[in-house]
Amino acid sequence: MNISFHLYNFIAGTCILVVIAYLLVRGRMLNLLFKDNLTRREVFRLGLIMGLLGLMESIFPIAELPYSSHTLFVIFASIIGGLQVGLVTSAVVTIGAFFFQTHNLVFPTMLAMVISAFLGKLVRRTDTIPSRLAGGFLVGVLAQAGRLFLRTLLTTDSPTLIMSPAAWISAPVNGFGIALLLLVISDAQIRSQSERASALLTQAQLTALRARIRPHFLFNTLNSIAELCRIAPDRAEEAILRLSYLMRHALESSVETTNSLEEEVEVAQAYLSIEQERLGDRLHVMWQRDALMEQIPVPPFALQTLVENALNHGLSRKKGAVTIEVTLLERARHTLVAVRDDGVGMNLQTRRGAIAEENNPSHGLQILNQHLILLYGRQSRVRLFSREGEGTIAAFMVPTGI
Repeated sequence: MNISFHLYNFIAGTCILVVIAYLLVRGRMLNLLFKDNLTRREVFRLGLIMGLLGLMESIFPIAELPYSSHTLFVIFASIIGGLQVGLVTSAVVTIGAFFFQTHNLVFPTMLAMVISAFLGKLVRRTDTIPSRLAGGFLVGVLAQAGRLFLRTLLTTDSPTLIMSPAAWISAPVNGFGIALLLLVISDAQIRSQSERASALLTQAQLTALRARIRPHFLFNTLNSIAELCRIAPDRAEEAILRLSYLMRHALESSVETTNSLEEEVEVAQAYLSIEQERLGDRLHVMWQRDALMEQIPVPPFALQTLVENALNHGLSRKKGAVTIEVTLLERARHTLVAVRDDGVGMNLQTRRGAIAEENNPSHGLQILNQHLILLYGRQSRVRLFSREGEGTIAAFMVPTGI
């Protein structure tokens, strides 16, 4: 056979092997391949899958592929799953060989499979990816060469098998195939670990942000109640009861990444009721809501943070009454949450500083902004629209149907 024919078969076989590798790292198989301690059922399941892949050589004997699936997948199974998985794979390949090959080839196949399983176990002990790839290549070459030698030694119908060019090609090609499988699996493992680490980091960041926004909210509310005790002691008791509701809500949502929008409306209403007790006629609140928005997920204290910002930066610096309008609108792809006040407004520099994406956010809007970006991406970040002397609109959007 000419070189171009062998090259064509090598490319075709490699493409098939790459497809198999990427199918193995999808869905439930991904966790099974990376699991350290397999149960007996998982050992049998993984070994059965690898064994069926290893039988391709017997089921399709006319395929002129340079890879020997027998030794290749037994070694790969032992490296990935351990010796027990390798032995189960060997048993499946041997049983399959009994049905699909001539019986005089079954015994050398069985010996080669057991040897391959133990060789794969040696590679499994390596710690680094380069050493595992090199070890996989080496044992792939040795196992295939040993298999060819056993077939030549123990059978009479192929005495010159080991001398054929195809046999010599299959040994290094098999080593390359094992290294290729290990490379794809290792890459998938690294990406999976990176994704899990990123998820854990995001969760830790969210936890830190929630921990910071609650004291900020509590201090402002306590200041309002303290002033209410001075100017209207008879209404302070009701305000304290409402504060207890807010604190209970804060404790109950301590492990939640998001709360429903309905819950956040109740929190904001409780907070506004405390402020209205203190401010009286100076504060007017208007609500514009769409129906059936109860289950829209938003970060904890998201709406209350916008309301608090409107009070602190709108009403506190304006003489006379201030109107706060809360708008909750659901659209096909997103839900808009906005709070508008007709307070003193802010200039461009102040507005930019209020929602600056800092590494260590210190203000409520900055914290909420980071929270939204971590959960939904930059398209959901807080937006501020303001003019001095006319008021401010603080708003964000969350995806609908998540």
